[in-house]
Amino acid sequence: MITLLLAAANVMVAPVPPGATFGNWTVACDNGRHCEAIGLPSADGTETEWVLYMSRAAGGADSPKITLTPGFESSASGVVHLRIDGKDTAFRFDENGEPVGNTAGLLTAVAGGRKVEVVDLANRRVGVVPVAGASAALRWVDDRQKRVGTVTAIVAKGSATLVPPPPALPRTAQPPASKAPARKLRPADVKAIKALGTDYCDDDVKEVETHRLDAKHSVGIVGCMMGAYQGASLVVVIDEAGRWAPASIEQPRQPDRHADAVDLYLLTEAEYDPASRLLSMHAKGRGLADCGESATWAWDGKMFRLASFQALDACLGAPPGTWLSRWQTANDPLKDE
Repeated sequence: MITLLLAAANVMVAPVPPGATFGNWTVACDNGRHCEAIGLPSADGTETEWVLYMSRAAGGADSPKITLTPGFESSASGVVHLRIDGKDTAFRFDENGEPVGNTAGLLTAVAGGRKVEVVDLANRRVGVVPVAGASAALRWVDDRQKRVGTVTAIVAKGSATLVPPPPALPRTAQPPASKAPARKLRPADVKAIKALGTDYCDDDVKEVETHRLDAKHSVGIVGCMMGAYQGASLVVVIDEAGRWAPASIEQPRQPDRHADAVDLYLLTEAEYDPASRLLSMHAKGRGLADCGESATWAWDGKMFRLASFQALDACLGAPPGTWLSRWQTANDPLKDE
């Protein structure tokens, strides 16, 4: 097996902005200054901890959007409100975790609180919101969104009113689409491709599909293995002569130094959507999907360039699929929330 060290010259890593963790809180802002923050239960928590999640677009007029949901260990449901440092508040949430009424000032109050309790309609405490790191995390968001010293900041408030507009999203230029049928992979090709992943691939996995990329190239997705709840495939590019080569795929993270070259084109739940012209992957960190990562890529005629990336590394009970945006492009921008 060729090691990554030997293949390092072929690795391209996108300039994905780093996220951060403060106590129980994980935060990330993508290249469009869209930011998200999530307060996660403690790994060894002794109380029933609820998950407070916030997302905020980068514009000066954009307000935080908030949800509050019970952790996996909680059986509580229904309308709840917050009690902060012993005082009841008007911050209420419905049975789906959506705010009921005005949430202005909620995050500021949580960031400044020492104890945030979740209280049901009978005025019984059904859980707590982790506050360790909340102030630092939300201040970090203020800084990344260039709101420090403005009236729109969550923590780092001031009197200024102007917030710089977000940067324009990059776009990968793609060659024209082609209506020609995709080039196929012969059984001998499939066998040779799977041989690249000898340490991974299972002969019982038979799925193979190909799709047209442009007038000169097709993409092949060759099933490699099936785990407990997800499978992975090897991705190759096929030219008009039927010759194939491992796909060059821009990485969302710096690959681990112990990784093999095959890891650069082995994707979990790999799919290609001819309508959007995007290659995608979706990898749960565990079956609960409270952590993991997903990405899409756009073909530029030579390689697949990162079009979007979402991730949450900590497996601590976030609502399934609540993975934070780390990268977006005009090829695959965030959808309206």
